[in-house]
Amino acid sequence: MRVVIVGGGPAGASAAGLLAQQGVDVLLLEKARFPRHHVGESLQPASLELLDEHLGLGEELRSQGFANKFGAVYVWGESREPWSVLFDERLERALPETEAELLAGDFESALQVDRARFDTLLLRAAEAQGAEVREGVEVRSVQLEGRRGVELVDGSFEPADLVLDASGQRCLLGRDLGTLRMVQDLRCSATYAYVEGAGGVPGVLGRHVQWVVTVPEGWAWFIPVSATRTSVGLVYKEKGLLSAERFWERIEGAFPCKREQVDGELRFAKDWSFTNTAFCGEGYALLGDAACFVDPILSGGVDFAIRSGFAAATSALTGDWGSYEDSLRRQYKAYLRLARYWYGNNRSVDGFFWQAHREIPAHATATPLRAFVYLTTGRYAAERHLKVFQRWQEEKMFKALGVDAAALEKARKKR
Repeated sequence: MRVVIVGGGPAGASAAGLLAQQGVDVLLLEKARFPRHHVGESLQPASLELLDEHLGLGEELRSQGFANKFGAVYVWGESREPWSVLFDERLERALPETEAELLAGDFESALQVDRARFDTLLLRAAEAQGAEVREGVEVRSVQLEGRRGVELVDGSFEPADLVLDASGQRCLLGRDLGTLRMVQDLRCSATYAYVEGAGGVPGVLGRHVQWVVTVPEGWAWFIPVSATRTSVGLVYKEKGLLSAERFWERIEGAFPCKREQVDGELRFAKDWSFTNTAFCGEGYALLGDAACFVDPILSGGVDFAIRSGFAAATSALTGDWGSYEDSLRRQYKAYLRLARYWYGNNRSVDGFFWQAHREIPAHATATPLRAFVYLTTGRYAAERHLKVFQRWQEEKMFKALGVDAAALEKARKKR
């Protein structure tokens, strides 16, 4: 089997690494040359475990100087008092007295990363597993009928038995197939920047959490990505980049940072929510943002990409694409319900952004706090993926030993 992957971000790199590790002929084509900038710095614990399980990256990622993330602190809802959602239930009950005790503990945590470095590490790991990686190569179109493969902008053609679209919000295949669908009530934009030397949340959590604050235009984020560097941004309903004056007025009013600390220019992103009517079909599958994207309030984008990358690779190995479609659809809908829940339950800020979200019911979902944490750690999806992958490994091993399917199923039932 020859697999061609379009896009070398977390979804494409994860799929390429796992497939190549299992002996599949993999060609990954990436339009940019890494390292390259990308927004979306906040990770979940389960994604780090998957990267360690499949690609052995746990220790290397932890040694990069990325910021620890124990959860998030919010100023959201009717009260302007901050409250937290932390990954480890012990931290919800009682915080350590000092930062040193927090960092020395065995509390569940994730990372907040510089995506340029993080994505490069993942791409190089896929290459180390045996995937052929070509950077600076743009795919013009995907051919699914007749001779399957991808056509490059230089006119050349790369044949494939399976094409995995990990092209991000370019949504190469979704647009070509006409399966792309926008989520109209969650169409937003974002202006963001990076600052050096900012503070953090008051108290022991300091720079070890994501910080989110509602403002009249929408909501603002504060994500430390190292000991000194912080991503700050504003999400709103308007189209286009905000003026520097308006942006910094809101950011300085919400967080302990100043315009003079900015490193670089203001940046813009379309944080629009969308999905596809199908995530896979004959000879193809959609991964990460190319499949779907949900409003960034839950910071699930990069984790969704990693999980879908590994899940697609497992489906390519097992041939079970029905499970891939069903699992990805469930995860997408869960994130969508939660995003609507967050917006529907905000009643503290007036302004166009919040008026536009009044159509969202206040109880669009009724997810208890720990169930919410379970989803935002990525634990459910990761556990399910590893179970499927391990079952495939079992079947492969028993087949090599000459054990037939009926005997294998009989053995399983005796457990």
